[in-house]
Amino acid sequence: MSAALHLADPVVVAIVSFALAAIFLTGAADKLKARDVFVSVVQAYGLLPIPLVVVFSFAIAVAELLIGAALLIPATWPFSQTAALGLLVIVSGAIVINLLRGRTELDCGCGGASADQPLSWGLVLRNVGLGALIALTLIPLQARALTSLDYATMAVGTVALFGLYAATNQLLANAPRVASLRF
Repeated sequence: MSAALHLADPVVVAIVSFALAAIFLTGAADKLKARDVFVSVVQAYGLLPIPLVVVFSFAIAVAELLIGAALLIPATWPFSQTAALGLLVIVSGAIVINLLRGRTELDCGCGGASADQPLSWGLVLRNVGLGALIALTLIPLQARALTSLDYATMAVGTVALFGLYAATNQLLANAPRVASLRF
């Protein structure tokens, strides 16, 4: 077997990294734009002492912003992809703790079009999927020249993957509303 079979294609890694950048940057923008709302969400999770809630809320938003920006720069990928995975594990852990406490009425704090999204195991599964994608980006890259078709594929793939994330988020946000309409 060739060693090249064990290397990641740079186009796939770029698509995932750029889509994650969009996810992190939009999440950071939403949190920074509505800081008071996000502070309330973090406080409602009940995992931090009150004096740390404001600092931690701001730190999460800034971390998302820095990670998102770094994911746009291929030279920073090993660090930014690892940092993205770490942040995802932290927020997923907070969600799981509250789900195990039976606190499904809390807003996840994800922001975006699906604001006011209650905690659910679907969010955990979404984050596991994102984590799996991030893990794929940590595989060493195959060295090869990129063509114009590769760049076009990166652009279309990034938009498609971000769109899939946004659609999944909206479906998860709407699930409780749809369930309440059943007779």
